[in-house]
Amino acid sequence: MPTVRVSQTSTPKVPPRVHPLTRFPSAKLFYSRGSDRETCQIWDLGNGQLYKFRPHKRGVYESDIHTLIQRATTIPIPTIYREWVSSDGGGRYVHHMIMQKVRGEPLYQVWTHLNGSEKERLVTQFANYLDQLRRVRSSAIRSFEGGPIYDEHGFLFYQRNAAHGPFSDNQSLFLALTSHLRQNQSPEMRRALNKLRSIMPNSLPSVLTHADLHQGNIMVHNGNIAAIIDWEGAGFFPSWMEFVRYYPASNSRQLEFENAVVRRMDPHPEARRFKMILDALGSSERRTVDWGFRKLGC
Repeated sequence: MPTVRVSQTSTPKVPPRVHPLTRFPSAKLFYSRGSDRETCQIWDLGNGQLYKFRPHKRGVYESDIHTLIQRATTIPIPTIYREWVSSDGGGRYVHHMIMQKVRGEPLYQVWTHLNGSEKERLVTQFANYLDQLRRVRSSAIRSFEGGPIYDEHGFLFYQRNAAHGPFSDNQSLFLALTSHLRQNQSPEMRRALNKLRSIMPNSLPSVLTHADLHQGNIMVHNGNIAAIIDWEGAGFFPSWMEFVRYYPASNSRQLEFENAVVRRMDPHPEARRFKMILDALGSSERRTVDWGFRKLGC
């Protein structure tokens, strides 16, 4: 599928005349994370809408991402009514949104109460949505608007919450993935990097990826997925990343949903092996690094 081009959305990108917490003084805080410059909070305004603010990622407007998702997929997502960015004058930019409050509960709250057929329905729906995302492709690994991608959780890159790319070829991506390892100039590490490059899976074309699909971001209502939320980190990532990120670490009951979803995904065992070795080589524990060397035959 060719890259989907998105025109400017109609979502207002200017602040309201009255701040939402001033207009709705009885608003209730129900989510808070971080502190000082990294604060993220969500407030229930009491009128079927939420007010959310978080640190701003340059150039990323979630309503534009929503427009692409709505045009290219059938994935249910909340409506964003207004979105704007403010500055405190000291280099700190804050992203604000007023958005729809989705009816339902996060998946982790309901999963254990479901029967087998209800669980199967949710897994089928979710796997279908993932498949739809994979059909939206790009010739580069990049953010939604074409710039660098932000790996907020540090899954792909060693350095978290930093801008990387964009990357239009596998070699450029490999150099970025291994930048921290190339600081080690030992002959053993140089041999390991050469071998690691030889097993790196092809990453292009990239695919539209949510990048944070935990159960808290999957809302369920009346036995169906009511919405998938929090698309702020979405971008065009390597085609294998979602599989590797989603692959459970164990067969525990807590990961029953993840295991069921992975069985529906296109497998990328070579990518999983590559990422495991890459992570091992970057470990602070010598025995883990040695394990990576052994896996590469060094």
